Amino acid sequence: MSRWFFLFSQWFKRDLGGRYRGSWLGLAWPILQPLAQISVFTLVFHFFMNMRWPLAGVAFDQDPGGTSVLSATEYGLNVLAGLAVFNFFAEVLSRSPSAIISQPSLVTKVRFPLALLPIVTAAVAMLHILSAFCIASVVLAILGKISWVMLWAIAWLIPIALYGLGLSLILASVGVYVRDIGQIMPAVNSLLMFLTPIFYPLNAIPLQLRGLFEANPLAWASESLRQILLNNQNLVFSDWVTHFFISAAVCGAAIVLFRGLQRGFADVL
Repeated sequence: MSRWFFLFSQWFKRDLGGRYRGSWLGLAWPILQPLAQISVFTLVFHFFMNMRWPLAGVAFDQDPGGTSVLSATEYGLNVLAGLAVFNFFAEVLSRSPSAIISQPSLVTKVRFPLALLPIVTAAVAMLHILSAFCIASVVLAILGKISWVMLWAIAWLIPIALYGLGLSLILASVGVYVRDIGQIMPAVNSLLMFLTPIFYPLNAIPLQLRGLFEANPLAWASESLRQILLNNQNLVFSDWVTHFFISAAVCGAAIVLFRGLQRGFADVL
């Protein structure tokens, strides 16, 4: 087990260091990138397109005049919560299919726990969520709205991590045999962006379509993170339990699939 942790830490540092090697700002980019994103999206959607975000508990149809809406800063924080979730899953989906095939020497020439490659991919992608926590905590502290309820984010993170890990293992193992998966993922990410309530609250979706959006785990993740960080509301325990068991099942199935497909990696590569 200690060997696994050592290899994980070394590969994590290698992956993270390689991403920002040669850049002037280095590890400041995980903070600067989401700041730039929410600044642009807030400018475009809140100011240019006049996108409004009702206060917690106020539905769109209850406030047709848009009088009970959040400020630009609060709108940006809501966008940040949605972007953190989306960016995490988008990176897992885009990078996982090549996690194994990009390291053929580890498959064919040395003994290496190959499951570490997609695990590290998911772990590095988690920086999107951690950086969002840091940004939101600082802004909320400045606004005087920070609360102990934010500790619920630890429980919230468990099914998110399991979903990400399961997806990474599945895509990495299947991607060895089906190289087209890597080409499909950009289109999948584009679709997910519009099916995830990033720039708008979930209650803005018409009732006849809301079930489709609620079936998306990213929608639950985004809305729950907003409840915890921005609305000082506890997690809805029944929803959390549901997603915990689903994510655990996905992760368990992914482990079984990875172990089964791993036997043929060397033959394919």
